[in-house]
Amino acid sequence: MSKPIERAVPAVPDAALDLMLDGAIAGFALKVEPDWRAEALVNLRTIADAAQLVRGIDLGDEFDPAPVYRP
Repeated sequence: MSKPIERAVPAVPDAALDLMLDGAIAGFALKVEPDWRAEALVNLRTIADAAQLVRGIDLGDEFDPAPVYRP
């Protein structure tokens, strides 16, 4: 069995997170207070950073999940 390959994945820029949050606020017609927006951006940054770690590992075809879980 081969070892997973790590690959460089660019970080999501803060401007992209701002646009995503603005789009979600407008799309759902939310009334967001300024303090909430700052906290929502922190949460989006945390999620984006975690996703970057996951996307940075290429498991290849050998590491497909098992079709049946057996503890």
